[in-house]
Amino acid sequence: MRQLVAISSREAGSFFRSAMAPVVLTGFLMMVGLFFFLALSHYSDLSETAVKEPGSVAHLNLAEGVFQPLVKGIFFFFLLLLPAVAMRLFADEYRSGRYDLVISYPVSDHVWVLGKFLSVLLVTAVLIAASCAYYAVALWLGDPEPGPVLAAAVGLFLVAAWHAEHLALRDLFLVAATIAAWGLFFSSLVQHQLVCYFLSFAFLILLYAVGELEPLLPDPLGQLATDLSLRGHFFRFSRGVIDSRDLLYYLGLTCLGLAGATAALAGRRLTPGRRWLRWLPAVVATVLFVLVYLIALRHPFSQDWTRNKRYSLAPQTEQVLRALERGVTVHAFFQRLDPYRQSVAVLLGACRDRTSRLQYHLHDLDRDLELVKEYGVTVAGTVVVEMGRNRRELVLPDESALINAVFRLATGSRPVVYHLLGHGEHRLDSDERGGYSGYAALLQAQGYELRPLVLAEAAAVPADADIVVIAAPKLPFAAAEVETLSAFLARGGGVLALLDPGTGPVLGDWAAGFNVGLKNDVIITATDRRQYGVGPRVVVVRETYGEHATVKSLMGLPTFFPYTQSLYPLRNSQPGVTGEAILFSSPFTWAERDSLTQVSGRARFDEGSDRAGPVPFGVALEVDRRRATAAERVSQGPRATDPTLPEGPLWNAVHPEPGRGLRPLPGSIFTEAESARLVFLGDSDFAVNENLNLYANRDLLLNLLGWLAREKVLIGVRALPSVGEPVILDEARQETLGWICILGWPLAVGLTSLVTVLRRRLRRPGPS
Repeated sequence: MRQLVAISSREAGSFFRSAMAPVVLTGFLMMVGLFFFLALSHYSDLSETAVKEPGSVAHLNLAEGVFQPLVKGIFFFFLLLLPAVAMRLFADEYRSGRYDLVISYPVSDHVWVLGKFLSVLLVTAVLIAASCAYYAVALWLGDPEPGPVLAAAVGLFLVAAWHAEHLALRDLFLVAATIAAWGLFFSSLVQHQLVCYFLSFAFLILLYAVGELEPLLPDPLGQLATDLSLRGHFFRFSRGVIDSRDLLYYLGLTCLGLAGATAALAGRRLTPGRRWLRWLPAVVATVLFVLVYLIALRHPFSQDWTRNKRYSLAPQTEQVLRALERGVTVHAFFQRLDPYRQSVAVLLGACRDRTSRLQYHLHDLDRDLELVKEYGVTVAGTVVVEMGRNRRELVLPDESALINAVFRLATGSRPVVYHLLGHGEHRLDSDERGGYSGYAALLQAQGYELRPLVLAEAAAVPADADIVVIAAPKLPFAAAEVETLSAFLARGGGVLALLDPGTGPVLGDWAAGFNVGLKNDVIITATDRRQYGVGPRVVVVRETYGEHATVKSLMGLPTFFPYTQSLYPLRNSQPGVTGEAILFSSPFTWAERDSLTQVSGRARFDEGSDRAGPVPFGVALEVDRRRATAAERVSQGPRATDPTLPEGPLWNAVHPEPGRGLRPLPGSIFTEAESARLVFLGDSDFAVNENLNLYANRDLLLNLLGWLAREKVLIGVRALPSVGEPVILDEARQETLGWICILGWPLAVGLTSLVTVLRRRLRRPGPS
C-alpha cells in the first residue's frame, strides 16, 4: 500500500507542479463554463416562453435542460484532455531511459500500473470537483435534482477511469508489440508523447462514434455497435439512471485495461519467446467479461435517481407486462436516420428487459420492402404490435399508447364509452380550456371506443355500451332519461357521473337511490395553496385518498378539483348497494353552503351550517343487478337532509372515529357477484383540457374508467408527473453569470494553480 500511495502521489504531484496543470485546469473550466452558460441561457428563454402557456412549465427540468447537455460536453472534453494528461505516464520514461532504473526497484508490475492509474484518477477528481462550482450556481438559481448530477458524476468518473488505464495500456501494449512483432515502428511510436496522444485520441473517438453506425448496419452488427459505444453507455448516466450494463461496461473495460497494462509491463522483463504467457490472465479476463456482459444483457438491473422516477417504466406498464401470458412481437418501421427511432428502440428495449414474452424488431422502411408490403406500412414511424394473427398499428407511439395496444391485443377488449350530450355537458369537440377534446383524444389513445349519446333521442342505452359518462349537465334530466340509465345499470353497465355544484333535482333524486346525497355546496380550502398556484375554491388531494383500488396507487400524487361539491351517504346502509368514499378534502377545508359566497367573494366558515373537513366528494359503488332491475326500486327510499342513523361501513368510511383516520371497507371491491358499477364525483372540471394533464388528474380519470370497465390491470399510475423548474434570467444577471462562468472561475482556478507551481519552483534550492 505504501508503494501504491508513493507512486500515485509522485505522478499526481508531478502533474500539479508542472506548467500543464494551470493550462489544463483553465482550458477545461473555460469550455465547461461556456457550455454551462449557453445551456442556462437557452433554458431561461424556454422558461420565459413556458410561463406564458398553461401547462408548459411542468415540462421544464433543470437536470434535463442544463445538466444533461453539460455533462455530455464534459464527457467529450475528457476525450480531449485526459489523453494529454496520461500520455506521459510511460512514454516519457521509455524515451528518457528512466524505465531501466524503474524495473530495478522491488515493486510489482501491477503496483506500478495501479499507481499511475490512480494518479490520473486524482487529476480527474480535481477536474470534476472544480466543475461543481457550476452546480452551486444552479443551486443558487433553483432546486436542481441531485440524482441526475450524482449519476452523471459516477459515469464521468468511470469514463475517466477507463481513459486513464487505457492510455497506460496503449503505451505499454505498443511497446510490447514493438519488441515482439512490429519492431522499430511501434517502438518509435510510443517513445513520442504526441504520437501516443494522437493514437489514443483516435481510438477513443472511434469508440465514441461507433454507435452512430447502428442505423447503417444489419441488425446483429448494429446491436454490436451499440454495445461498444462509449457515448451510448454514458447516455443513461447523463439522464440520472444507473444501469448494470453501463456499470459493467466501464468497469469491465477498466479491469481489462489494467490487466493488459500489467501484462505488457511484465513482458518487458522476459525474453520475447516467453512474453505471451503474461497475456493469459488478460485473455481469460476478456472471455469472462464477455460472458458476464451477455448475461447482464439478458437480466439488466437499473436504478432511476431522478426525483420523480420519470425514466422508469410506469407502474401500469410493468403491471401489464407482468400479466402477459402470450408472446407479443413488435415491428417498428423507421427510416435509418429518423431521430425518433432511437427513442422507440429505448422504450421497446426497456419493455423487453421486463419480460421475455415481448420481442421487437427494428426495420428499415427503405430496405425491408417485403416486410413493409406484408404489414401494409405507408408512414414512417409506424409500429405494428402483433399477437398471433391479431395486429394493431400505431404511429410514433409513446409508452402509454404502446402498452395499451399490447393490453388490448392480449385481452381482445375494446370498451365502448358513451358520453351523454343534450343537457349542456362538456363538448367533446371543444379545444377551449374548458372543453373535453383532450379527454376524447385520451380515451381513443387508450383503446376506448368513444361515442356521443343523446338520451332524449334514444329509447335505451345502446347494447354495446360498457360505460356511460355524465359530465356536468346544466339542464335537468327528464324522468324517462333517468329510467334509461337505470335500465342500463340493470344490464350490469358502469356509469361515471361527474356532477358539479348546482346539479338538478332529478339527478339528485336518482343519486339518492344509491345512498349518495348531493349537497350542492362548494368545498373551500382555508390554507394558503401558493405551492400549487391555486385559489381557495380548488381542492388539492395528495394524502387524503381512500383505500379503493382506483386511488390507492395515487397516494402522494396531487390531483386538482376546481369548484367541487361534497357527497354524503343518506342512510346507514342501502340494500344491494355497497361501496366507499374514494376522495376526501383535507382537514383544512369546509363545505360552504352559503350561496352568496360559494362562487365569489371571501367565504367564511359558519359553524352552524357549514361542514368542516375532511369532507368526501368522490364515491365508488357496486349495485346488485337485482336491485337495479326496476328504475322505481332503485330511486326509492327515504331521503334525509342530514344523516342521523347509526354508523355503518360506508358511513364509517366518510366519518372516521377520532384518531383512527380514514377507514376502508372490508373485503375486495372486485367481487364475483353480478353487479353494476357507479362512480360519483362532485367535480367535472378536473378532466377539462386545462386541467387534464396536471399531475395525476389523467391517471385518476383512466383508473376510474378501468374500474368501471372491469380492467383491473389498467388501474395504476401511467404517466409520472414532470418536475417544473423554470429559471428566468434578466439581461444583467445573464451578463454577470457569463463573465463569472466563462472567465471568472476558470481564471481564478488557473491562477491559483499557477501561483502554486511558481512558489514551489522558487522554493526549490538552486545549485551550489
